[in-house]
Amino acid sequence: MYLLPRGKIIKERLDTARLKMPDALLKMCSNHFSGYLTFENDKTGASAVLCYAHGKIVAALCQVDDGRLCGESALEMIFQIVQSAQCFMGVYRLEDDFIPYVQQFCHATVEAENQRVDLFDIERMMAWVRQEKFTGCLRLHSSKRVMLIFYNEGKAHGFFGDGDVGLNTDVDVADSIVKDDDCLLDILHHNPDGNTKCKLVGINLEKVWLQVWRSLNL
Repeated sequence: MYLLPRGKIIKERLDTARLKMPDALLKMCSNHFSGYLTFENDKTGASAVLCYAHGKIVAALCQVDDGRLCGESALEMIFQIVQSAQCFMGVYRLEDDFIPYVQQFCHATVEAENQRVDLFDIERMMAWVRQEKFTGCLRLHSSKRVMLIFYNEGKAHGFFGDGDVGLNTDVDVADSIVKDDDCLLDILHHNPDGNTKCKLVGINLEKVWLQVWRSLNL
């Protein structure tokens, strides 16, 4: 399942075995791309995100059985996923000013995950959000879709759902994700140390790719 909602779709379900790597990732840099790539491994269930701002890689997140990886650890795992069978890549464009929100999501600390919405005390949780002046995001996800709700100091900043390129303040209540039978909730708290712990500034993609390739093939 995708970690993020599907922004403005450029390409989907690209078989990474048919792509020249890491050249395809470097091309995003030279094209000054702003948005993110997704990597889904149908065999292992691993899911990952690589985020770009003006052609620079600013965040990486990988969800595996052992939990979440960020920064260089996530990048290394992404390269392992890409070099395995049944890996597919998606390309999604975002507005430049929304990229920091995606970075925040990638660097966040998970407070709770996979809570069934139909059994969750939403009113109590929202009271907690206001009282604790929560900064972070709520991730709603089902087998069909994903939605993020961002908060700052206990106040909602906006929604990010499928097809959005940035924050949206309007939600179709009649088609709300919470009406999906299998809708689950994750609570992710802003991590002020995330930019340090998960930084990717100045990372050499080709060098990391070669290191992973050698570990898998030699």
